[in-house]
Amino acid sequence: MMKCDQVKCVFNQMGGCRPCAVCNAKPNEINDNCDRCWNCRSDEGLLRWDNNNDEKEEIAEAKKEKEQIIEVVVE
Repeated sequence: MMKCDQVKCVFNQMGGCRPCAVCNAKPNEINDNCDRCWNCRSDEGLLRWDNNNDEKEEIAEAKKEKEQIIEVVVE
């Protein structure tokens, strides 16, 4: 985890950043291992909490895959 260094982001500057919908990184923090965090910091217009339904489905699938991997590791 590292502090977000995005200087053009109004959400970062004005305190409106939200936790990542994928990895749950805290506001204004970037998880180097999370594509969604990286995109939010690096690509204009891509936020890590977008309310798009398609993205919600992708996030749910990603979480399900992570849970399955964790279950396999624990067993």
